[in-house]
Parts: sequence; structure tokens; C-alpha cells
Amino acid sequence: MKAAHFLVLLCAGLLSVSVAHAHGDEKHGEAETATLTSDTAGQTSELGVAPSGSGHAAEETRVSGGHDEAAGGHEGAGEAGALTFLQKLHPATVHFPIALFLVAALTELFVMAQRGTSLEPAVRVLIYGGAAGGVIAALFGWIHTGLWFGGDAVMQIHRWNGMLIAALGVVLVWLARSPRESRTPLRVGLYSVSALILAQGFLGGELAHGPDHLGFSWI
Repeated sequence: MKAAHFLVLLCAGLLSVSVAHAHGDEKHGEAETATLTSDTAGQTSELGVAPSGSGHAAEETRVSGGHDEAAGGHEGAGEAGALTFLQKLHPATVHFPIALFLVAALTELFVMAQRGTSLEPAVRVLIYGGAAGGVIAALFGWIHTGLWFGGDAVMQIHRWNGMLIAALGVVLVWLARSPRESRTPLRVGLYSVSALILAQGFLGGELAHGPDHLGFSWI
């Protein structure tokens, strides 16, 4: 009986040791697995590769970032497109002051010949329109170039001649609004603006189509 008890105790001891040893190996294996996983994650992060567990999150971040970038790109493109559109309006706006001021000067010739005294209100309205068009054309001229003061002689004369036309147009509005005994100041200003407009058109052609676009150049 004692021998049997001894064998039972011996077998129980061996089993407990083997079980404990087995659990130790399992924990050690888990520790090694955790260490290996950590090392692998570090290596993949150094290589710029996201771990498999964070792949979905990384994909969502990438897609979200792509959408944000696309939205910002569309917004920037929209702003640039609007500015480009405004810059292209300068050539269109210059036609109104050219036509209105020149027709006003032509109409004033009939008034001077005493054949169209009733045309004085028409001259006044044409001057109002030409002055407004001159200011708008000058404004879009600055939008076209931006706050840039460079350029050659043609560009410099074109820029400041346009500003002079706009300023004289405002003066002509003031002269036309106030009835005077003599229309001489109005006529001097009107025909001066007309001459400046003809020169401005030539300078604009030089800038748009190159030097000597009419076969001659006086600058």
C-alpha cells in the first residue's frame, strides 16, 4: 500500500510539474509573439507600411484626406477661375467709353454748328455714360495686370493715359451737369478726352498685337 501511495504521489508530482512547465512555455510563447508583433509593427512603420490591424483606419484616413484635398483643390480652382474671368473683361469694357465719348464729341459738332441746340441733353447723357465706362475700364485694367507698375514705355503710357481719361471723364460730368453761358470748357475737355482715347486705342493694339501692329510706331 505504501508503495502504491508513493507511486500515486510521484505521478501527481510529475503531472503538476509538466502542467506548470507547459503553462510557462505558453506564456513565454505569448510574450515572444507580442515581442515579435511589436518588432514587426516597428519595422513596417519605419518602412512606411501600416500594420494590418490599422489598415482600415489608414484607408479611411487616406480617403478622407483625399476628399479634403479635392475639396480644397476645387475651391482654389474656383477662385482662380473667377479671377481669370475678371481679368479677361478689360478688353470688353474699353469699348463703351470709346464709343460714348466719340459720339458725344461728334454730337457736340452739331451743337457748335447751331444745327442741334436740342442735342445738348444728348451730349450730357453720352458724357455720363462715357465717364462711367472710363472708370470701369480703368478699374478692370488694374484687375487685368494686378498692382504691377512695371512694363515698357507702351505699357506705362497706356496705364496712366487710361487713368487720365477716367479722371477727365469725371471732370466732364461736373462741367456737363452745371449749365454755363459758355460751353468752351466742356468742349475743350471733351475733345481732349477724344484725342486721348484714340491714342489709348493705338497703345492697346500695340500691347495686344505687338509693336508696329498698324505698320508704324511713334514710341
